[in-house]
Amino acid sequence: MEKSLFEKHPSQSLNELYSKRNYQGANPVEAQVLFVGRDPNWAFDIETKEMFNYVSEYLTDGVTFWETYHIHHPFLLPNYKGDGKRYHKIFSKLNVESSLASKISFVELIGFPTTGMAKTNNKSFLEYLISTENRKHLIELDKLLNDFEKTIFIAWGLLEDFKYLNRETGLFRKLAEIDKSGMNISELNQHENIYIHRHFSDAISNATLEKMKTEIKRNIKRNIK
Repeated sequence: MEKSLFEKHPSQSLNELYSKRNYQGANPVEAQVLFVGRDPNWAFDIETKEMFNYVSEYLTDGVTFWETYHIHHPFLLPNYKGDGKRYHKIFSKLNVESSLASKISFVELIGFPTTGMAKTNNKSFLEYLISTENRKHLIELDKLLNDFEKTIFIAWGLLEDFKYLNRETGLFRKLAEIDKSGMNISELNQHENIYIHRHFSDAISNATLEKMKTEIKRNIKRNIK
């Protein structure tokens, strides 16, 4: 039975994989498009599931996984029915071709795997977020999100997390200063090279997905030498 307690994931194998690559998909330093999430959340018993070998393969080389199986994430495999599937099913509506796998990266505010629902224990989430263990990751992420050459997609709720991080660490000043009072959660909102949208697990509209698809292709095409 899966636990709902939010915590750092206890799986040694999963933590070892993240110690080598604390992102999903392409290397975010080299990628042109970044999708930013709160935490890399996995089912408590993910290591015992039959498809864990696919998870390991994916976290070892997300680009090759996408190019090989023509799905961007192992949660889209037919034998996986757990948490996270809805997010990736909605993301797949963007119809990003596997040929662009090396251009797309998924990064999170927490750089190690978690389990359980962060929104049910925000206190624990914030403690992990500004922990000493996560500090190096945050510094690296701040540099990535200040790269104007990248196209960055951020879910609506993360803007409050960036404000908190800026108050506590001084990092992410550009993101903390974004004013969403004039934005519409149901739309794709743009601030310079940053796009703010409703979370994929929420009721994101097909119209917003279409706009995101257009921006992804336009910006990747712009950067092709």
